[in-house]
Amino acid sequence: MTSRRKNLMKARLKSMLVRRRKRVIGLKVIIILFLIILIPIIVTSIMTIIMQDLDKDEIKSQRELRIPYEYLKKAYIKANKEDISFSKLLTYSANEANFTTAGYTDKALHRAVILVKKNEGMTKPQKALYDIYSKVFDDLRVGPIPEKKEIYKWNKENKKWKKEEEKQYSYTSVDDFGAVRTYGGERSHEGNDLIADMGTPIVTMTDGEITRLGWNEYGGQRIGITSSKGTYFYYAHMDRYEDGIIKGKRVKAGDVIGYIGNTGYGLPGTRGKLIPHLHVQIGFKMGRFTKGYTWFNPYDIVKFLDDYRITVVEKNI
Repeated sequence: MTSRRKNLMKARLKSMLVRRRKRVIGLKVIIILFLIILIPIIVTSIMTIIMQDLDKDEIKSQRELRIPYEYLKKAYIKANKEDISFSKLLTYSANEANFTTAGYTDKALHRAVILVKKNEGMTKPQKALYDIYSKVFDDLRVGPIPEKKEIYKWNKENKKWKKEEEKQYSYTSVDDFGAVRTYGGERSHEGNDLIADMGTPIVTMTDGEITRLGWNEYGGQRIGITSSKGTYFYYAHMDRYEDGIIKGKRVKAGDVIGYIGNTGYGLPGTRGKLIPHLHVQIGFKMGRFTKGYTWFNPYDIVKFLDDYRITVVEKNI
């Protein structure tokens, strides 16, 4: 074989190797790009499944924390009569009831009262439960929908206030905590909807500070009030706020903060996509350094507070 032919074969072989190397490199680049695109999709899908499972577990745990409102009413009266802590009584009650709705009986209440009075140390799980119940229940005072409004006018001749009108208020609700909501994507309902007439007054259930105020895409015109224990009470879909309501203002339980409306599910000013109602949501923080809130089912709380709905008084000169 001549030297020229050998060189030609070497050149061809080298060219083939270069082309093959380029194809391998090109294939690797394609695989890498494919993985770059595919991995985030896979991770997102996995996280979505995990979050859905967490949501289901969260709803399940909330069901276990639930105490029927009929029992709450009895326990509150008993706690006041026996001069013992309401939230501590609920903690022992939950254990006596084995965290089941059917377990909250008069017998369970009787045993729980005895345990509170013994004043023995709590177990770690009991302490954790007590921390939750004290945050949620200790600051509650009145129901969010008043029983009625009495309107008075000043009588100049008699120099007395004379009642001129009385308005009765009512609402309806079901336990819709955890129900599916689809606006903005499928999600779980984290509060309780109280259906009432447009313009019905809304009062704060607790003392606290207005920490959030203004438009929310989901909640429309909303107010967030933080209690002394750091629990967050969220009132949404208001038609308007009460005069004088500003962020940072301290309010007392029973103060009028706004009026039933149908705002939300859109850009600022959106109305009419919902029936007039109040969305109530209650959130607490699991630990001192926790950023987000864990949402507590407010249905039984609102029904319990039906016995403590107030009369709103309006005086006109």
